[in-house]
Amino acid sequence: MSKEMKLTKSRTDNKCHECKKDIKKGSHYLKKTISIGNPNKETHNGEYFVSHGIRVAVKICQACIARIF
Repeated sequence: MSKEMKLTKSRTDNKCHECKKDIKKGSHYLKKTISIGNPNKETHNGEYFVSHGIRVAVKICQACIARIF
């Protein structure tokens, strides 16, 4: 695990984005932002702007962090 990764303590029960297992209250997880599509691209369609992507924050459990990184 690299130095810049900071774990966050869970205040509620959550699900891991990778393995779909529960992250219990009080355990630590990694917050990571993933992109769906291209969030930097916008086009103008005459009347309105169209965004071609979105960024979503996901939670990853410690077991998956050790496996991935």
